[in-house]
Amino acid sequence: MAVLARAVERSLAEGCAGLYHLDTPLGRANYLRKADTVKHLNPGGGRLLDWGCGYGQMSFLMRNRGFEVVSYTIESEEPSPWNSFLREQDLDVVYGEDPVRFPFGDESFDIVLSCGVLEHVEDESGSLTEIRRILRPEGLFVVMMLPNVWSYSEFMARNVFRASDHERCYSIKKMQELLTRYGFEAVETWYSNILPKNFTPLPERLRQLLGAHPHIWLRAEAGLSKIPPVCWFSGVVEGVFVRLS
Repeated sequence: MAVLARAVERSLAEGCAGLYHLDTPLGRANYLRKADTVKHLNPGGGRLLDWGCGYGQMSFLMRNRGFEVVSYTIESEEPSPWNSFLREQDLDVVYGEDPVRFPFGDESFDIVLSCGVLEHVEDESGSLTEIRRILRPEGLFVVMMLPNVWSYSEFMARNVFRASDHERCYSIKKMQELLTRYGFEAVETWYSNILPKNFTPLPERLRQLLGAHPHIWLRAEAGLSKIPPVCWFSGVVEGVFVRLS
């Protein structure tokens, strides 16, 4: 995690915006926990597509857990602070041009990871059809950071701080029904992010103070995320789905 922390600090100094999710120990620990979850789902590793890899933190963490990772993004190939971490870590990055169609063959991945991506795509139907195409039969589609339609934090972001950029929100039921329509079956679903991680509306000094003790924060969240009705208002819904033959 020290490697990622140094990279984020350097990117921020170079003018890279939008790294609030990674600029505190709590933010980075949250992704570390998600990487451990994916590893637990598929302990044997395999070929994994990090769909919409963004800064590259999940690609980096999954490669360190023994997966053969392909990072996919439609961001520019031009060097910038935003893609510097991907370049420095020598990750296998594919820069796509089509917002829907993947430049990969049929049944070429064991796992596709969507971490904060599905809610942003222009063509939900086309993207899910493509994901099914590139996954092998019985392959896993892992959906993370999907904004919960009942989330209190999403409500605050939209109606108080005017800060949400999520195109769509989902419930556990809606997520399951959507994936079922495109040939997937739910293996497991869960709630996450009942407690905030980024604290973006707060002053910077307070943000850093609140984000400095991840183990206490994440331990409390792990318990709360399993208690109804509290968990129903979590920030995100997540799940793992298997591609049916």
